[in-house]
Amino acid sequence: MSDTRFPTPVRVIVRHHPENIIANAWDAVEFLRNWPARHSVAYRRALQHCLDALDGIRTPKRAWLSFTAALREEGLIA
Repeated sequence: MSDTRFPTPVRVIVRHHPENIIANAWDAVEFLRNWPARHSVAYRRALQHCLDALDGIRTPKRAWLSFTAALREEGLIA
């Protein structure tokens, strides 16, 4: 597994849950597997891109961009 750290950690806010700091693709996959919103195209893209980053197929930056886009779509990014 290559280095999967995101360019910038992401602070995620979910109502009635503790704040989450997502710093790498593995943390993002764990968060996505417990996703508190609908499974939209952006969600599925983020999950696939994060899994691809873990496998070295995509860059952590690409995974980060997809992950933050999915968060923004659902209003979960701080």
